[in-house]
Amino acid sequence: MPLFVKIQDFTLLKELFRLRQEVKDWIESSEYDFETAKAMFKAGRYNYCIFMCHQAVKKLLKALIIFQNKEFPPKTHNLIVLLEEIDHYPDKEVQTIILKLNPHYMVSRYPDAAGGPSHKMYNDQIASEFLKDTEKVIEWLKQKMK
Repeated sequence: MPLFVKIQDFTLLKELFRLRQEVKDWIESSEYDFETAKAMFKAGRYNYCIFMCHQAVKKLLKALIIFQNKEFPPKTHNLIVLLEEIDHYPDKEVQTIILKLNPHYMVSRYPDAAGGPSHKMYNDQIASEFLKDTEKVIEWLKQKMK
């Protein structure tokens, strides 16, 4: 019987390690996406800048869900759905940023969602504001995983 308990404990440790690796993978992917957002801003590809901001926040929300709940997050692009899965609800500023960013997953990519070509929906000022706001959300989410 003691051997069985040790094997069971080892399996549990492996599962916990895997989840931690999943969190690291989501964080790394989020960081990559945020760097891509900055590159798209510099290139004047503002719709893709904002899309990548959305991706960066989405992936960090998923990392936080795994970190807190020890389970995989729902497969969704909806930031509000993901936000409802975490234990810590953000302050009004972070909440407002997430609410503003949420619809841009669709608007920044699809002409029919944007009411025309999505690249014409954004300019450098809008994209710059989204970059700054996304950085605030990223900082808040990372703090919750410490």
